[in-house]
Amino acid sequence: MDSLSLISFFIAPALMVFMAMLSFKMMDKAAYKAYLSSYFLGMLTVIPMILALIVADHMNLIHERSIRRIILFSFFLVGFFAEFSKFLLMRFYFLPKDIISKPADGILYMINISLGFVTAANIYFSFFWSDLLNVHAVNFTLPFANLLFAVIMGFFLGMTKFRTNFVDSYTGLGAAIFFQGLYNFCLLSKDYLLLGIVALGTLIIVIILSSKAINTDLDSVV
Repeated sequence: MDSLSLISFFIAPALMVFMAMLSFKMMDKAAYKAYLSSYFLGMLTVIPMILALIVADHMNLIHERSIRRIILFSFFLVGFFAEFSKFLLMRFYFLPKDIISKPADGILYMINISLGFVTAANIYFSFFWSDLLNVHAVNFTLPFANLLFAVIMGFFLGMTKFRTNFVDSYTGLGAAIFFQGLYNFCLLSKDYLLLGIVALGTLIIVIILSSKAINTDLDSVV
């Protein structure tokens, strides 16, 4: 294990501490306690993805360098299982609670869940997938990439809390899976130009959604 990998392991926890410090004065005690717990529960959301990868590796479905297997790894084994497990935790555990009082809260909690996921995922990929992935590229981009995906899903889940239309939930899940899969595809194919384009496009979407969440008047949400 080289020093760069060790340093990269602290990116997600450092971002979590930074977010926790910013949120300390914005939340009451109960909400803040739940907010901190979302990070640690987020670590558990990596388990379905790990199990799927172990099964796929055992069936020799991954290591062949074919476009179909890259897509399988990118969009299904990682993209779907990673985002679906985070979605379940947020949608059915945190979202029904009174601590989610405005659409922007969905983004805050989703970011913390995703940072917990990344904390565990980085370690797993470093030790078990270094032959397939550019570990340094993964370790240093995964926290920021998943932060962007979390904003997208968190926005739609946050809106779901205050709407009678539940389509928002699945729109957020589908969008997060798509962008997660596209990110994974760029890493596996080592197409870093495409990765940069995807990152820029995702960042623009995230800025728009974040602004909308912050400025949303609950009386106008139906």
